[in-house]
Amino acid sequence: MASEQGAGESRSFRGRLAEETDESLAASAAVGDRAAFEELVRRTLPLLLRYARRLTPDAQNAEDVVQETLVAAWKSLPKFGFQSSFRTWVFSIAHRKIIDLRRRRVEAPFDDEVMIALPDRRPGPADAAVGQSLHEALEAELGALTPTARAVWWLREMEGLSHPEIGEILSISPNSVRGHLQRTRARLAERLEPWRPRPSGPERAAAAVGAAQEAGV
Repeated sequence: MASEQGAGESRSFRGRLAEETDESLAASAAVGDRAAFEELVRRTLPLLLRYARRLTPDAQNAEDVVQETLVAAWKSLPKFGFQSSFRTWVFSIAHRKIIDLRRRRVEAPFDDEVMIALPDRRPGPADAAVGQSLHEALEAELGALTPTARAVWWLREMEGLSHPEIGEILSISPNSVRGHLQRTRARLAERLEPWRPRPSGPERAAAAVGAAQEAGV
C-alpha cells in the first residue's frame, strides 16, 4: 500500500512539472532543482537531437553535441538572465557546440553569401534519380545548403522560431535571417519543381476559364 501511494505521489509530482512553463522550470533548475531540469531535458532533447543531426552529418557527433549542450545548460543556468526563452537559449548553446565541433575538424572557412550566390552546377533532383521521393530530394537539397542557411531554414520551418530568436541563436541579425530564408525558400522551390503536383485536365481547364474571366475575355 505504501509503495502504491509513493508511486501515485511520484506520478502526481511529474504531472505538476509537466504543466509548468519552460521558464518556470528553468528558474527552479537554476537553484538546483534536478527534477525541474530533468523535465526540461525531456522536452528539449528531441528538438536538440533533430537540430544537431541536421547540422552534423555524423550521428555520434550529434549526440555528443547534445550531451555537451545539456551539461553546459545545467552548469550555466544560475547565470541565465531570462532575457530570452529557455528554448532559444539552449539552442544557442547547441549552435556554439556545433561550431566548436567544426573548428575541431579544421573545416575551411566559408562565406555563406558568396556560396549561395554561386551558380549551382550539380544535377537537379530530376537528373539525380528517377522515382526519387520528394522527402529524399528535400533531404539532398538541405544537405547541399551552407550550414547557416540550413540552420535558418530548420529553426524557422521545423521549430517555428521567430526571426529575432533565430538571429539570437546564430548570432546574426534578423535581416540576415530573413535574407537567408528567402534565398533558401526560392532555391528549394526551384530545385524541387519536378515534384510539384501537376494539375489535371479539368483543373487546367478551370484555371484557364478563370484567367479568361479575370482578363474580361
